[in-house]
Amino acid sequence: MKIKISDIISAGLDISEQAMPRDIDIIEDFIDLDRPVLVKGRLERVDEFILAKLDVFFALNMSCARCLEAIHKDATIECQIELEYAPRDKYINIGSAVREEILLGYGSHTLCREDCKGICPGCGAYLNKEKCACGKKE
Repeated sequence: MKIKISDIISAGLDISEQAMPRDIDIIEDFIDLDRPVLVKGRLERVDEFILAKLDVFFALNMSCARCLEAIHKDATIECQIELEYAPRDKYINIGSAVREEILLGYGSHTLCREDCKGICPGCGAYLNKEKCACGKKE
C-alpha cells in the first residue's frame, strides 16, 4: 500500500486502497482473512509526518473461543496513525501500519454468539445443541 508523498497536497489526500492479506504480511496461523483488505481514509502531511485517519475493512474466518464453531465475520477498524518520512522519500508504505492495526484489533476471544455455552470438558457435548451426558456443570 504505497502512497506517493507528493500526491499528499496541503489540503490532504483521500485514499481508497485494497491489498491481499499476504501483501501486507498477514500470514499468522491464528488469523485467516479470506478477502482483500480495504483501506479508506484521509492522509495529511505535517512537517515530516503523514497523519492518517483510516477505516480498515476486512473479513475474518475464525473459531469460537468456547465451542470451536466456525465464524465468518466482517470487521471494521477505525484508526489514526502517524508515519514519519525523510525528505528524500518519494513513497510511504501504510501496509505495515494497517497490518499492525488489524492484529491489535483482532478479537482472539471471539464468540459465535454472546450466550455460547461451549463444550462440556467431561463428555465433550456441544452444549449449545445438546445436554451434557456426564452430569458435570457447564
